[in-house]
Amino acid sequence: MPKVLVLGGRFGGLSAAYTLKRLVGNKADIKLINKDRFTYFRPALPHVAIGVRDVEELKIDLSQAMPEKGIQFQQGEVMKIDAPKSTVVYKRPDGSIVEEDYDYVMVGIGAHLATELLKGWDQYGYSVCEPEYAVKLREKLNNFKGGNITIGSGYFYQGHNPKPKVPENYVPTGDSACEGPVFEMSLMLHGYFMKKGMLNKVKMTVFSPGEYLSDLSVGSRKAVASIYQQLGVNLVHGFKIKEITDKEIISEDGKKLPSDLTIVLPPYTGNPALKNSTPDLVDDGGFIPTDGNMVSIKYDNVYAVGDSNSITIPKLGYLAVMTGRIAAQHLANRLGVPTKVDTYYPTIVCVADNPYEGFAVSVKDDTWYGGNVTVADPAPMNHLKKELFTKYFMWTKGDMALEKFLASW
Repeated sequence: MPKVLVLGGRFGGLSAAYTLKRLVGNKADIKLINKDRFTYFRPALPHVAIGVRDVEELKIDLSQAMPEKGIQFQQGEVMKIDAPKSTVVYKRPDGSIVEEDYDYVMVGIGAHLATELLKGWDQYGYSVCEPEYAVKLREKLNNFKGGNITIGSGYFYQGHNPKPKVPENYVPTGDSACEGPVFEMSLMLHGYFMKKGMLNKVKMTVFSPGEYLSDLSVGSRKAVASIYQQLGVNLVHGFKIKEITDKEIISEDGKKLPSDLTIVLPPYTGNPALKNSTPDLVDDGGFIPTDGNMVSIKYDNVYAVGDSNSITIPKLGYLAVMTGRIAAQHLANRLGVPTKVDTYYPTIVCVADNPYEGFAVSVKDDTWYGGNVTVADPAPMNHLKKELFTKYFMWTKGDMALEKFLASW
């Protein structure tokens, strides 16, 4: 029986594993390997930071969720993929090193949050990208008495060579891996400080390593700039953060912004495990180039989904789920189960929530890829959608079977 390894337990990996199992049943042995026993609904981590959710509400135990669906689970940190030998090397929690073979592998271990590239991060940096980061920020906000807050993203070290085999306009160049959480946090903090009666004690600055929200249409960016102007938020483009101190942040070209609290989506780089893998499996940034079916351009038994794939620009949950679904559909056909394979077409789909003020901004935009869809809708109903989406993810334990329908709500 064919053996399929799925690497990673976030949006891409979970979508690939669940979809494949649903399609092929007992025609393949499927095992998911993840560094941690637990996975989290990461789009709600900003809600943890502002105190409206707790981390425990967003936690899924993979050691239970996977076997319940007939998928094996192994906790282990992937160290490398030897593509010519069709093996994965990983380290178990007890420190033992395992080399495991596969017939097919679906790689969804994501990118690397390169906090080591930010001087002063350990002492002065805050974020919402991981559960422990969100909890640390919540504690900081609870004790914050006022001052300058900067919110922005680090630089995205994107690969370019070799190119994936998809239309060139599907893979634009991004200075930031994803700025949706930056927009969401800036909205949330306005509501947070309004509720605390502290808006007059806070000055917010949003910064970007390139043009802020460059993945959206010109009209949407102008609308966001207008919102920030009304809220008194300062917007700074072209600020490639290099250092964080207790009173300011410093860019690579020496510019400085006053900051008593710095919230950053850290620089994105290729996953170290992929950089350690067979050299021609990855591009010059450490991401896996694929075709539109998520198959590696070099190794036809390797699939890449989510942030591991070089075609997912920006690094967005919606694209991760889409790539996981397509990879599973394509592999199902190879395993003898006739299945319609969805066509990959990238679109920016996200919801920036503001729970304290009871609304959210729903975004759907494909203009970065040459399309003409551009929607940015602030409405109370969108806040409810985000709440329901969170409940759906937790109820299904990360099985996003209805995602392509929910995204068009």
